[in-house]
Amino acid sequence: MNQTLPPAPSVICASLVSGPLVSVIVAYYKQERFLGEAIESVRQQTYQNFEIIVVDDGSPVPAASVIAEDSQLRIYRTKNHGCPAARNFGFRKSSGEMLVFLDSDDRLTPPALELHLQGFAQNPAAALSFGAQRIIDEEGRELRPAHTCRPRKDYFLKLLEGNPIGTPGATMIRRDAFLEAGLFNETLRIVEDYPLYLRIARKHPLVHSSMCVIDYRFHKKSMSQDKQEMLQGILRTLDEFEAETALSPLERKQLRRGRARWQHEFRRDNTLAYRIRGYCYRFRAMLDLPLGFTSVFRILVRHLD
Repeated sequence: MNQTLPPAPSVICASLVSGPLVSVIVAYYKQERFLGEAIESVRQQTYQNFEIIVVDDGSPVPAASVIAEDSQLRIYRTKNHGCPAARNFGFRKSSGEMLVFLDSDDRLTPPALELHLQGFAQNPAAALSFGAQRIIDEEGRELRPAHTCRPRKDYFLKLLEGNPIGTPGATMIRRDAFLEAGLFNETLRIVEDYPLYLRIARKHPLVHSSMCVIDYRFHKKSMSQDKQEMLQGILRTLDEFEAETALSPLERKQLRRGRARWQHEFRRDNTLAYRIRGYCYRFRAMLDLPLGFTSVFRILVRHLD
């Protein structure tokens, strides 16, 4: 069922076609209810120099029976190898200088591509741009308003302790940086984006926008529902990254904190000790914010309420 997409900000008033080609790669499997809406969200972009690559990962309902190819959209059907492999396949079929990996049950906000490109224009050294995400339900109703992390001094250190990027569709990645990072890890069923971000941020700056770039759909079939497998994948990612990367003592300390924080996040309980640890994690995260004392104090009070 198609839903009305959020309007673009009033500051963006014209459809843009000049600039780099953006490849929007959509991995599709058993999301026929939402696929048309995801594609329509790309077509409604204020920036129009894009191509859409849909990779049908052996879905029981073929993508070609839901949407049709045209001059901007191509469909490829493969055997079922999982989302990471489908994304990598789509990348190899794409031509864009910039890449967006959109899940077939999510939708981009109208200015998403333009906002990312503006961020790259203002930060030419950046290899990855990410923005805020809004959580919606199966019917497209808002469950949580748009949220993103506050600006950080060092996104690599932040990624060692947590992942401020909600979903791959919230990012735009330079093609050469994606290649350099080795694509998505096809041995992971979920959280395959996390090692990619770590490898990119280890060598290149990241840029982020506080504006909403994606509606992330939360429903019963969401991969993110499997919390235990997510935790196992994250801890495996940190172990492998530590083994293969020359980290400084500070970075190794941050990674150890990351392991503890992820386990705290995924193994919730109602004890006082658990809540106190949570407040400590939040306060320590604030120490990395480029804010004055008053701003940090207000944020802390809001978390304690």
